[in-house]
Amino acid sequence: MTDASLADQIRTLHTDTIAAIEQRHTLAVNARCALIAALRNKLICRPGCEDALVTWGLEPLPQRWTVFADAQLSYTRSHTDHNEAREQARCGVPDELRLLQPAMAVYPRHVIDVRPAPNANGQPDPRRYRITVQVTLQTWVTATRETDAHDAARTIMESHLPGLADAGITLTGLTWQTADSPDDVPLDDIDTDTQPAAGTAPLTELAGDLTAATAAHDAAVQALADLRRSIRARAISALVDDEIGGIYQHTAQRVDRFLVDLKLDPLPHAHHITVVADLTLPIAAGTPREAYDAARDTMRAATTSSPDQTRPWTAYGWTIPEHATCDKDGWRIPWRHEYEIWLRGHTTSTAATAAAKALVRADLTRALAGIDHHPITVTTSLEGAGIDLYLDPDSD
Repeated sequence: MTDASLADQIRTLHTDTIAAIEQRHTLAVNARCALIAALRNKLICRPGCEDALVTWGLEPLPQRWTVFADAQLSYTRSHTDHNEAREQARCGVPDELRLLQPAMAVYPRHVIDVRPAPNANGQPDPRRYRITVQVTLQTWVTATRETDAHDAARTIMESHLPGLADAGITLTGLTWQTADSPDDVPLDDIDTDTQPAAGTAPLTELAGDLTAATAAHDAAVQALADLRRSIRARAISALVDDEIGGIYQHTAQRVDRFLVDLKLDPLPHAHHITVVADLTLPIAAGTPREAYDAARDTMRAATTSSPDQTRPWTAYGWTIPEHATCDKDGWRIPWRHEYEIWLRGHTTSTAATAAAKALVRADLTRALAGIDHHPITVTTSLEGAGIDLYLDPDSD
């Protein structure tokens, strides 16, 4: 391979890598915005939204944190005497602290020192006192994580220090404490603005290194595929687990629109068909009740309440013991077996209905192998078509 062809191959890989990174970022931003919009519209609950964001590795919802810090507060104020200065230091703080924006609360804990401040000649002034107090600071910030809350609180404090210094107030020895349990932020205050795409390595960093370029490309493409798969699986899980309330088809259509808007594949559609099979079973038994019980045991192989890919239906049957007729070898039990089928992959209802009928006949033939049952009468009814009721988050 020539140097020119190697460079072209690396350049192509790098271009595709950047595209995959940008696509993943766009998908992440759009998914988070769509999820928050659904939360605001009360289509999903807050815990479900938070769980989805965590599952997808996206920025969580912001919370309102209360952040505390211990510090020494020093300031100079006029007082009539030492006792008044000390009492004021014990109970109050300078008005400038109460007017800070963003707001910050300051609570005196104990007085460290109260002494006359020097006047212009350097002599103690009995009318002005330099006060030092141990205090607890409290401020409130909106952030997604506790570490971010602490960073925001430090930024707020640092922004206040120059103005306080101009007023003769200093805060030193700041020691930040664990942030208090956060409160939910009102939904209208949650920012959904897009963030800049993650940076990509300059092409020159990969020049001549095909292995590194290939590894970077594969990682970017896999990350994009993983996010797509994770979003789809979580959305389907919310639907099939009834995490999102409402009439199934209405809810499924909202989930489908959510996926399509994110440029993901729509949910699979299916025809909903009811198939009723009537048959007569020969049963060797002493009484009609015994014959009914034996028939029920016989039909258990064709009964299911858990659809899967091989049997995409629920099926159950019944009879009335009084309808049993006596036969020379026992009893003849009329049995009605009903299938509720969601069948994918058919463009017309006629084709879906014919396929459903064939599936039922094949299932009953398998279940009744070796049993001399009478011919089966099968009737079908198309209930409708829509998003498949039986979705699998792992495969759909």
